[in-house]
Amino acid sequence: MVSENHIKEGMKLYPEFLIEKVKNSLGYYVKKYERIPAVLRESIKYSIESGGKRFRPILCLITAKSLGHDYDEVMPTACAIEFIHTYSLIHDDLPAIDNDDLRRGKPTCHKKFGEDIAILTGDALFSEAFNIIVKYQIADAETKLKVLREITDATGVSGMVAGQVIDVYYTGKKISKDRLEYMHKNKTGKLIAASARCAAIICGADRSILKKLTDYSENLGLAFQITDDILDITSNKSAAGKTIGKDAFQKKNTYPDMWGISKSKKIAEEKIKNSIEIIESMNIESEWLVNMAKFLLLRKV
Repeated sequence: MVSENHIKEGMKLYPEFLIEKVKNSLGYYVKKYERIPAVLRESIKYSIESGGKRFRPILCLITAKSLGHDYDEVMPTACAIEFIHTYSLIHDDLPAIDNDDLRRGKPTCHKKFGEDIAILTGDALFSEAFNIIVKYQIADAETKLKVLREITDATGVSGMVAGQVIDVYYTGKKISKDRLEYMHKNKTGKLIAASARCAAIICGADRSILKKLTDYSENLGLAFQITDDILDITSNKSAAGKTIGKDAFQKKNTYPDMWGISKSKKIAEEKIKNSIEIIESMNIESEWLVNMAKFLLLRKV
């Protein structure tokens, strides 16, 4: 069990002050949808404003800050990434995939608005993410194309969708260790890596910095998924804001299922150690990137 002191330490490590900044920026884009069908506007607003740690957009912001740039320089891309993450949660929760009724302590989108509207809301958020980058991200055309390529690679048939397909197809079936890592790297890790990479690209980072930030965020992404799998066993519904124990009930392939909780924690710790070593080897403002990595080992949700 995580002690109260560990929880407080986790709060110190996470840049909580950026959650409100991201929330306000997301609200700015949601307000643009005044002339769309009311039910779609409400479902988008409901899903985007449902809360959460905003891990991916905040990683994008602190990456920019670590490279000496202001948060606002990458905020449109950070919000676009959160749009995509929200779309993925809406679709993951659908009865045909994870069949979950609760997300962040509230009814899932399909429970609130119906499966049809939930599917279309996810579709809308995915397409609007690219619209935000095209319309609002200040960068030259070449940089915008690089950012768009990063996100499409992270979310398409060689990224998030590929990982989700493996997750769905192998549920209830035996899976190899390599296939499990592939699943997590794509389902979760690639959008997390893209969050850091997109910020670095917008900030004009050179190849060596981009490579190190990629290695850092890939380790971070796998640790994030492993700790998420562990929390599905060790947390509770009130703390997590979602149904707990579904992985085991649905016979999902997870690190705890394959390795056990103790070994899974050690693997996550090793990934975090690697990520911190990578960041500390760089000549950048590393504090928040290091703290973000440390936070994953103490997170409760």
